[in-house]
Amino acid sequence: MCVKKNFFGIAKSVSFVVALTTGITTVSAVFAPAVMAAEKAQQLSSKMKPLGEAQKLMGEKKWKEALAIINEKVVPISGKSAYEEQVTNEFKAACLVQLKDYAGVAKVYEAMLAANQVPADQVGQRLNTLAELYLSLGDYSKGIEAYDRYLKNYPANNDVYVGLMQAYFKKGDYKNSAEYAQKLIKQAEAAKKPADKNWLQILGYSYSKLGNNAAYADVLAKLLELYPSPEYWNDMLKIARNEVSFSDREKIEYYRLKKAVGAMTAEDYNDMAELSLSMLDSGDAKAAIEAGLAAGVVPNSERTTKLLNRAKSDAAADLATLDATAKEAAGKPNGEPLAKIGAAYLGHGLNDKAISTIQSAIAKGGLKSIDESYVRLGVAYLNSGKKAEAIKAFQSVSDKSNLARVAQLWVMYAKK
Repeated sequence: MCVKKNFFGIAKSVSFVVALTTGITTVSAVFAPAVMAAEKAQQLSSKMKPLGEAQKLMGEKKWKEALAIINEKVVPISGKSAYEEQVTNEFKAACLVQLKDYAGVAKVYEAMLAANQVPADQVGQRLNTLAELYLSLGDYSKGIEAYDRYLKNYPANNDVYVGLMQAYFKKGDYKNSAEYAQKLIKQAEAAKKPADKNWLQILGYSYSKLGNNAAYADVLAKLLELYPSPEYWNDMLKIARNEVSFSDREKIEYYRLKKAVGAMTAEDYNDMAELSLSMLDSGDAKAAIEAGLAAGVVPNSERTTKLLNRAKSDAAADLATLDATAKEAAGKPNGEPLAKIGAAYLGHGLNDKAISTIQSAIAKGGLKSIDESYVRLGVAYLNSGKKAEAIKAFQSVSDKSNLARVAQLWVMYAKK
Protein backbone atom coordinates (compact mmCIF):
# COMPACT_ATOMS: atom_id res chain seq x y z
CA MET A 1 0.00 0.00 0.00
CA CYS A 2 2.95 2.32 0.53
CA VAL A 3 3.59 4.93 -2.16
CA LYS A 4 7.24 5.92 -2.33
CA LYS A 5 7.49 8.06 -5.46
CA ASN A 6 6.70 11.35 -3.68
CA PHE A 7 8.56 10.54 -0.49
CA PHE A 8 11.81 12.33 -1.15
CA GLY A 9 10.01 15.45 -2.24
CA ILE A 10 8.31 15.53 1.14
CA ALA A 11 11.50 14.87 3.07
CA LYS A 12 13.29 17.74 1.36
CA SER A 13 10.70 20.29 2.48
CA VAL A 14 11.80 23.38 4.35
CA SER A 15 11.13 21.75 7.71
CA PHE A 16 14.06 19.40 7.17
CA VAL A 17 16.67 21.82 5.92
CA VAL A 18 19.00 21.57 8.93
CA ALA A 19 21.83 24.06 9.46
CA LEU A 20 25.09 22.86 11.01
CA THR A 21 26.25 24.79 14.05
CA THR A 22 29.55 24.02 15.70
CA GLY A 23 29.86 26.33 18.67
CA ILE A 24 33.17 27.69 17.42
CA THR A 25 33.05 30.43 20.06
CA THR A 26 34.19 27.81 22.57
CA VAL A 27 37.60 27.78 20.89
CA SER A 28 38.65 31.17 22.24
CA ALA A 29 37.85 30.07 25.79
CA VAL A 30 40.67 27.52 25.65
CA PHE A 31 43.33 30.20 25.33
CA ALA A 32 44.67 32.13 28.28
CA PRO A 33 48.31 32.70 27.24
CA ALA A 34 48.75 35.93 29.18
CA VAL A 35 47.71 34.24 32.39
CA MET A 36 49.94 31.27 31.66
CA ALA A 37 52.91 33.49 31.00
CA ALA A 38 52.30 35.49 34.18
CA GLU A 39 52.05 32.36 36.28
CA LYS A 40 55.16 30.75 34.92
CA ALA A 41 57.23 33.71 33.69
CA GLN A 42 60.27 32.43 35.57
CA GLN A 43 60.43 29.47 33.20
CA LEU A 44 60.89 31.67 30.14
CA SER A 45 64.47 32.49 29.25
CA SER A 46 65.62 35.98 28.28
CA LYS A 47 65.74 35.05 24.60
CA MET A 48 61.91 34.85 24.70
CA LYS A 49 61.69 38.62 25.23
CA PRO A 50 59.92 39.16 21.83
CA LEU A 51 57.01 37.17 23.26
CA GLY A 52 56.44 40.08 25.64
CA GLU A 53 56.14 42.40 22.65
CA ALA A 54 53.53 40.06 21.17
CA GLN A 55 51.66 39.90 24.49
CA LYS A 56 51.51 43.71 24.67
CA LEU A 57 50.08 43.89 21.15
CA MET A 58 47.55 41.18 21.99
CA GLY A 59 46.44 43.25 25.00
CA GLU A 60 45.80 46.09 22.54
CA LYS A 61 43.86 43.66 20.28
CA LYS A 62 46.43 44.10 17.51
CA TRP A 63 46.25 40.45 16.58
CA LYS A 64 47.80 40.68 13.12
CA GLU A 65 50.82 42.60 14.42
CA ALA A 66 51.19 40.24 17.39
CA LEU A 67 51.12 37.23 15.08
CA ALA A 68 53.80 38.81 12.89
CA ILE A 69 56.06 39.25 15.93
CA ILE A 70 55.52 35.61 16.94
CA ASN A 71 56.21 34.25 13.45
CA GLU A 72 59.16 36.53 12.68
CA LYS A 73 60.86 36.88 16.05
CA VAL A 74 59.72 34.08 18.39
CA VAL A 75 59.30 31.01 16.17
CA PRO A 76 62.85 31.30 14.70
CA ILE A 77 64.45 31.31 18.18
CA SER A 78 66.54 28.18 18.48
CA GLY A 79 67.01 26.06 21.55
CA LYS A 80 63.59 26.78 23.09
CA SER A 81 62.55 24.53 25.95
CA ALA A 82 59.47 22.34 25.63
CA TYR A 83 57.55 24.80 27.76
CA GLU A 84 58.69 27.74 25.62
CA GLU A 85 57.54 25.92 22.47
CA GLN A 86 54.20 25.29 24.15
CA VAL A 87 53.72 28.94 25.16
CA THR A 88 54.72 30.10 21.68
CA ASN A 89 52.13 27.87 20.08
CA GLU A 90 49.44 28.91 22.57
CA PHE A 91 50.07 32.58 21.79
CA LYS A 92 50.11 31.88 18.08
CA ALA A 93 46.86 29.95 18.21
CA ALA A 94 45.21 32.72 20.28
CA CYS A 95 46.04 35.28 17.60
CA LEU A 96 44.84 32.99 14.81
CA VAL A 97 41.51 32.49 16.59
CA GLN A 98 40.95 36.24 16.82
CA LEU A 99 41.84 36.57 13.13
CA LYS A 100 39.36 33.74 12.39
CA ASP A 101 42.09 31.69 10.72
CA TYR A 102 40.68 28.39 11.95
CA ALA A 103 42.72 26.33 9.52
CA GLY A 104 45.82 27.87 11.08
CA VAL A 105 44.55 27.14 14.59
CA ALA A 106 43.91 23.50 13.65
CA LYS A 107 47.44 23.21 12.25
CA VAL A 108 48.92 24.57 15.49
CA TYR A 109 46.77 22.28 17.58
CA GLU A 110 47.80 19.21 15.60
CA ALA A 111 51.45 20.14 16.07
CA MET A 112 50.99 20.64 19.82
CA LEU A 113 49.20 17.32 20.24
CA ALA A 114 51.86 15.51 18.22
CA ALA A 115 54.62 17.06 20.34
CA ASN A 116 52.83 16.33 23.63
CA GLN A 117 52.66 20.05 24.39
CA VAL A 118 49.11 19.89 25.71
CA PRO A 119 48.76 19.13 29.46
CA ALA A 120 47.30 15.68 30.01
CA ASP A 121 44.16 17.04 31.68
CA GLN A 122 43.48 19.26 28.65
CA VAL A 123 44.01 16.78 25.81
CA GLY A 124 40.36 15.71 25.69
CA GLN A 125 39.14 19.28 25.54
CA ARG A 126 41.73 20.10 22.89
CA LEU A 127 40.63 17.17 20.70
CA ASN A 128 37.04 18.30 21.07
CA THR A 129 37.93 21.82 20.00
CA LEU A 130 40.04 20.51 17.13
CA ALA A 131 37.07 18.51 15.87
CA GLU A 132 34.86 21.62 16.07
CA LEU A 133 37.45 23.57 14.11
CA TYR A 134 37.47 21.00 11.32
CA LEU A 135 33.67 20.97 11.22
CA SER A 136 33.58 24.76 10.93
CA LEU A 137 36.01 24.47 8.01
CA GLY A 138 33.85 21.86 6.29
CA ASP A 139 36.49 19.15 6.67
CA TYR A 140 34.08 16.59 8.12
CA SER A 141 36.41 13.61 7.68
CA LYS A 142 39.10 15.21 9.83
CA GLY A 143 36.46 16.29 12.32
CA ILE A 144 35.25 12.71 12.63
CA GLU A 145 38.84 11.52 12.99
CA ALA A 146 39.42 13.99 15.85
CA TYR A 147 36.29 12.81 17.64
CA ASP A 148 37.36 9.19 17.14
CA ARG A 149 40.73 10.01 18.73
CA TYR A 150 38.84 11.48 21.67
CA LEU A 151 36.63 8.40 22.07
CA LYS A 152 39.63 6.08 22.19
CA ASN A 153 40.74 7.60 25.49
CA TYR A 154 37.76 9.41 26.98
CA PRO A 155 34.14 8.53 27.75
CA ALA A 156 31.50 9.63 25.26
CA ASN A 157 29.38 12.66 26.04
CA ASN A 158 26.56 14.55 24.37
CA ASP A 159 28.86 17.13 22.81
CA VAL A 160 30.86 14.44 21.04
CA TYR A 161 27.73 12.63 19.86
CA VAL A 162 26.28 15.90 18.58
CA GLY A 163 29.51 16.68 16.74
CA LEU A 164 29.66 13.22 15.16
CA MET A 165 25.99 13.37 14.19
CA GLN A 166 26.48 16.74 12.50
CA ALA A 167 29.74 15.71 10.82
CA TYR A 168 28.30 12.53 9.31
CA PHE A 169 25.14 14.41 8.31
CA LYS A 170 27.06 17.17 6.48
CA LYS A 171 29.28 14.52 4.91
CA GLY A 172 26.23 12.75 3.53
CA ASP A 173 26.77 9.58 5.58
CA TYR A 174 23.13 9.28 6.63
CA LYS A 175 23.47 5.82 8.15
CA ASN A 176 25.93 7.08 10.76
CA SER A 177 24.18 10.43 11.27
CA ALA A 178 20.99 8.50 12.06
CA GLU A 179 22.90 6.22 14.46
CA TYR A 180 24.28 9.13 16.52
CA ALA A 181 20.97 11.01 16.43
CA GLN A 182 19.29 7.90 17.82
CA LYS A 183 21.85 7.68 20.62
CA LEU A 184 21.21 11.29 21.62
CA ILE A 185 17.43 10.87 21.51
CA LYS A 186 17.52 7.67 23.56
CA GLN A 187 19.71 9.33 26.19
CA ALA A 188 17.28 12.25 26.42
CA GLU A 189 14.29 9.94 26.72
CA ALA A 190 16.04 7.86 29.38
CA ALA A 191 16.59 11.08 31.34
CA LYS A 192 12.89 11.92 30.82
CA LYS A 193 13.78 15.01 28.79
CA PRO A 194 12.40 16.00 25.39
CA ALA A 195 14.68 15.19 22.48
CA ASP A 196 16.29 18.23 20.90
CA LYS A 197 14.46 19.47 17.81
CA ASN A 198 17.66 19.52 15.74
CA TRP A 199 18.42 15.87 16.58
CA LEU A 200 14.96 14.81 15.44
CA GLN A 201 15.26 16.85 12.25
CA ILE A 202 18.58 15.25 11.39
CA LEU A 203 17.24 11.77 12.21
CA GLY A 204 14.15 12.32 10.06
CA TYR A 205 16.09 13.68 7.12
CA SER A 206 18.63 10.87 7.39
CA TYR A 207 15.85 8.26 7.31
CA SER A 208 14.32 9.99 4.29
CA LYS A 209 17.63 9.85 2.40
CA LEU A 210 17.97 6.17 3.33
CA GLY A 211 14.48 5.52 1.95
CA ASN A 212 13.12 4.36 5.30
CA ASN A 213 9.61 5.78 4.93
CA ALA A 214 8.12 4.23 8.06
CA ALA A 215 10.94 5.43 10.32
CA TYR A 216 10.76 8.91 8.77
CA ALA A 217 7.03 9.07 9.51
CA ASP A 218 7.64 8.01 13.13
CA VAL A 219 10.20 10.78 13.62
CA LEU A 220 7.89 13.33 12.04
CA ALA A 221 5.14 12.22 14.43
CA LYS A 222 7.53 12.80 17.34
CA LEU A 223 8.36 16.28 15.99
CA LEU A 224 4.65 17.05 15.78
CA GLU A 225 4.19 15.87 19.35
CA LEU A 226 7.05 17.93 20.79
CA TYR A 227 7.37 20.85 18.35
CA PRO A 228 4.09 21.22 16.42
CA SER A 229 4.26 23.50 13.38
CA PRO A 230 2.35 23.97 10.09
CA GLU A 231 5.36 22.62 8.17
CA TYR A 232 5.40 19.35 10.09
CA TRP A 233 1.63 18.99 9.73
CA ASN A 234 1.93 19.47 5.97
CA ASP A 235 4.69 16.86 5.73
CA MET A 236 2.77 14.39 7.89
CA LEU A 237 -0.45 14.90 5.93
CA LYS A 238 1.40 14.28 2.66
CA ILE A 239 2.59 10.96 4.04
CA ALA A 240 -0.94 10.07 5.15
CA ARG A 241 -2.26 10.96 1.69
CA ASN A 242 0.39 9.14 -0.30
CA GLU A 243 0.79 5.90 1.65
CA VAL A 244 -2.72 4.59 0.88
CA SER A 245 -5.44 4.92 -1.77
CA PHE A 246 -8.41 6.59 -0.10
CA SER A 247 -12.00 6.00 -1.15
CA ASP A 248 -14.04 9.16 -1.73
CA ARG A 249 -15.56 8.92 1.77
CA GLU A 250 -12.13 8.39 3.30
CA LYS A 251 -10.87 11.44 1.40
CA ILE A 252 -13.48 13.56 3.14
CA GLU A 253 -12.20 12.36 6.53
CA TYR A 254 -8.66 13.19 5.42
CA TYR A 255 -9.79 16.68 4.37
CA ARG A 256 -11.68 17.10 7.65
CA LEU A 257 -8.40 16.61 9.53
CA LYS A 258 -6.49 18.83 7.14
CA LYS A 259 -9.09 21.57 7.63
CA ALA A 260 -8.84 21.27 11.41
CA VAL A 261 -5.06 21.81 11.41
CA GLY A 262 -5.27 24.72 8.96
CA ALA A 263 -3.40 23.06 6.09
CA MET A 264 -6.03 23.22 3.32
CA THR A 265 -5.41 24.76 -0.10
CA ALA A 266 -8.09 26.28 -2.34
CA GLU A 267 -8.04 23.09 -4.40
CA ASP A 268 -8.54 21.02 -1.23
CA TYR A 269 -11.57 23.06 -0.15
CA ASN A 270 -13.16 22.79 -3.59
CA ASP A 271 -12.41 19.07 -3.84
CA MET A 272 -13.90 18.42 -0.40
CA ALA A 273 -17.02 20.40 -1.30
CA GLU A 274 -17.54 18.67 -4.65
CA LEU A 275 -16.91 15.21 -3.20
CA SER A 276 -19.35 15.90 -0.37
CA LEU A 277 -22.06 17.08 -2.75
CA SER A 278 -21.57 14.01 -4.93
CA MET A 279 -22.25 11.84 -1.86
CA LEU A 280 -25.19 13.99 -0.70
CA ASP A 281 -23.23 15.29 2.31
CA SER A 282 -24.29 18.90 1.75
CA GLY A 283 -23.37 19.99 5.26
CA ASP A 284 -19.69 19.15 4.72
CA ALA A 285 -19.78 20.86 1.31
CA LYS A 286 -21.22 24.07 2.75
CA ALA A 287 -18.81 24.02 5.71
CA ALA A 288 -15.81 23.48 3.41
CA ILE A 289 -16.54 26.43 1.12
CA GLU A 290 -17.41 28.73 4.01
CA ALA A 291 -14.21 27.78 5.86
CA GLY A 292 -12.13 28.37 2.71
CA LEU A 293 -13.65 31.80 2.19
CA ALA A 294 -13.24 32.74 5.86
CA ALA A 295 -9.57 31.70 5.76
CA GLY A 296 -9.00 33.80 2.64
CA VAL A 297 -7.79 30.73 0.77
CA VAL A 298 -10.72 30.18 -1.61
CA PRO A 299 -11.23 33.09 -4.03
CA ASN A 300 -14.65 34.75 -4.04
CA SER A 301 -15.23 33.78 -7.67
CA GLU A 302 -18.26 32.94 -9.76
CA ARG A 303 -17.42 29.24 -9.45
CA THR A 304 -17.22 29.53 -5.67
CA THR A 305 -20.51 31.40 -5.46
CA LYS A 306 -22.30 28.77 -7.55
CA LEU A 307 -20.83 25.93 -5.49
CA LEU A 308 -21.72 27.62 -2.20
CA ASN A 309 -25.27 28.45 -3.31
CA ARG A 310 -25.81 24.84 -4.36
CA ALA A 311 -24.41 23.57 -1.05
CA LYS A 312 -26.60 25.97 0.95
CA SER A 313 -29.73 24.93 -0.99
CA ASP A 314 -29.00 21.22 -0.59
CA ALA A 315 -28.10 21.66 3.09
CA ALA A 316 -31.39 23.45 3.83
CA ALA A 317 -33.36 20.69 2.12
CA ASP A 318 -31.36 18.01 3.94
CA LEU A 319 -31.88 19.57 7.36
CA ALA A 320 -35.63 19.80 6.78
CA THR A 321 -35.94 16.02 6.55
CA LEU A 322 -32.89 14.73 8.45
CA ASP A 323 -34.57 14.02 11.80
CA ALA A 324 -37.41 12.11 10.11
CA THR A 325 -34.91 10.15 8.06
CA ALA A 326 -33.01 9.30 11.24
CA LYS A 327 -36.15 7.80 12.78
CA GLU A 328 -36.65 5.65 9.69
CA ALA A 329 -33.00 4.57 9.78
CA ALA A 330 -33.37 3.46 13.39
CA GLY A 331 -35.85 0.82 12.25
CA LYS A 332 -33.52 -0.71 9.66
CA PRO A 333 -31.96 -4.14 10.33
CA ASN A 334 -28.36 -2.87 10.36
CA GLY A 335 -26.52 0.30 11.34
CA GLU A 336 -25.41 1.49 7.89
CA PRO A 337 -28.34 3.91 7.36
CA LEU A 338 -27.77 5.37 10.82
CA ALA A 339 -24.04 5.75 10.09
CA LYS A 340 -24.88 7.87 7.03
CA ILE A 341 -27.28 10.00 9.05
CA GLY A 342 -24.62 10.43 11.73
CA ALA A 343 -22.17 11.60 9.06
CA ALA A 344 -24.75 14.09 7.83
CA TYR A 345 -25.33 15.45 11.33
CA LEU A 346 -21.58 15.88 11.73
CA GLY A 347 -21.34 17.76 8.42
CA HIS A 348 -24.07 20.15 9.55
CA GLY A 349 -22.26 20.77 12.84
CA LEU A 350 -24.92 19.02 14.94
CA ASN A 351 -22.38 17.23 17.09
CA ASP A 352 -24.65 15.91 19.86
CA LYS A 353 -26.97 14.29 17.33
CA ALA A 354 -23.95 12.98 15.41
CA ILE A 355 -22.59 11.33 18.57
CA SER A 356 -25.81 9.58 19.55
CA THR A 357 -26.61 8.48 15.99
CA ILE A 358 -23.13 7.12 15.23
CA GLN A 359 -23.04 5.32 18.58
CA SER A 360 -26.38 3.66 17.71
CA ALA A 361 -25.05 2.70 14.28
CA ILE A 362 -21.94 1.08 15.76
CA ALA A 363 -24.00 -0.75 18.38
CA LYS A 364 -26.42 -2.07 15.76
CA GLY A 365 -23.55 -3.35 13.56
CA GLY A 366 -23.45 -4.29 9.90
CA LEU A 367 -21.44 -1.21 8.90
CA LYS A 368 -19.53 -1.12 5.62
CA SER A 369 -16.70 0.78 7.32
CA ILE A 370 -16.79 0.91 11.08
CA ASP A 371 -13.48 2.79 11.04
CA GLU A 372 -15.07 5.72 9.20
CA SER A 373 -17.72 5.84 11.90
CA TYR A 374 -15.13 5.76 14.68
CA VAL A 375 -13.26 8.67 13.08
CA ARG A 376 -16.48 10.70 12.70
CA LEU A 377 -17.48 9.86 16.27
CA GLY A 378 -14.09 11.09 17.48
CA VAL A 379 -14.46 14.34 15.53
CA ALA A 380 -17.95 14.93 16.94
CA TYR A 381 -16.68 14.37 20.47
CA LEU A 382 -13.73 16.68 19.87
CA ASN A 383 -16.01 19.38 18.46
CA SER A 384 -18.04 19.05 21.68
CA GLY A 385 -14.97 19.54 23.86
CA LYS A 386 -14.86 15.92 25.03
CA LYS A 387 -11.20 15.10 24.38
CA ALA A 388 -10.99 11.85 26.33
CA GLU A 389 -13.98 10.36 24.52
CA ALA A 390 -12.63 11.62 21.19
CA ILE A 391 -9.24 10.00 21.73
CA LYS A 392 -10.90 6.71 22.71
CA ALA A 393 -12.94 6.74 19.49
CA PHE A 394 -9.90 7.53 17.32
CA GLN A 395 -7.92 4.78 19.02
CA SER A 396 -10.68 2.29 18.13
CA VAL A 397 -9.72 2.56 14.45
CA SER A 398 -7.95 -0.59 13.21
CA ASP A 399 -4.21 -0.36 12.54
CA LYS A 400 -4.91 -2.00 9.18
CA SER A 401 -7.46 0.61 8.12
CA ASN A 402 -6.76 3.17 5.41
CA LEU A 403 -7.73 5.72 8.06
CA ALA A 404 -5.23 4.43 10.64
CA ARG A 405 -2.76 7.27 10.05
CA VAL A 406 -5.56 9.84 9.98
CA ALA A 407 -6.87 8.53 13.32
CA GLN A 408 -3.37 8.66 14.83
CA LEU A 409 -3.00 12.27 13.71
CA TRP A 410 -6.40 13.15 15.17
CA VAL A 411 -5.18 11.76 18.51
CA MET A 412 -2.06 13.93 18.26
CA TYR A 413 -4.17 16.97 17.40
CA ALA A 414 -6.58 16.24 20.28
CA LYS A 415 -3.71 16.08 22.77
CA LYS A 416 -2.12 19.38 21.81
